[in-house]
Amino acid sequence: MRPSRDEGSIAPAVPVLALVLLLLAGLVVDASRQLNARARAVAYAEEAARAGAAAIDLDAADLELLPDGEVANRVNAYCQAAAASGAPIVDPGNCFRGTTTVGDPQGRRIVVQTHVEIVQRAGLLGIVGVTELRAAGEGRARPFEGTSEEDAQ
Repeated sequence: MRPSRDEGSIAPAVPVLALVLLLLAGLVVDASRQLNARARAVAYAEEAARAGAAAIDLDAADLELLPDGEVANRVNAYCQAAAASGAPIVDPGNCFRGTTTVGDPQGRRIVVQTHVEIVQRAGLLGIVGVTELRAAGEGRARPFEGTSEEDAQ
């Protein structure tokens, strides 16, 4: 039997197809890691905002935050503690973004705004030179005033 001319013609396409499939797998894996990192960044930012919103002036007649410097200390202390326990926060000493009246129904300056950026190593995309994935999250919180009927029971 004579060999046909088509014998071995698929051999050059196999490595190319394997590389394409590997890159697609890398995109799927690292895209899901990126989404997870974004959710973690938002969670850290929201917790940092809650830590800052706890800085209320207990001597004030109305609900009022302590000065921004004190709120910033609490927010950044939370971020630094999270980073010390293993959270991949990029700049833990700079999570505080400020306070605002936006979001408070009575227009008081009691809403704390935060920003957290985290970084993690890329998985399969390291093959093409992408070594790290960055994600950022914003957080906002304000102290809750009073109690509800559920709290009284």
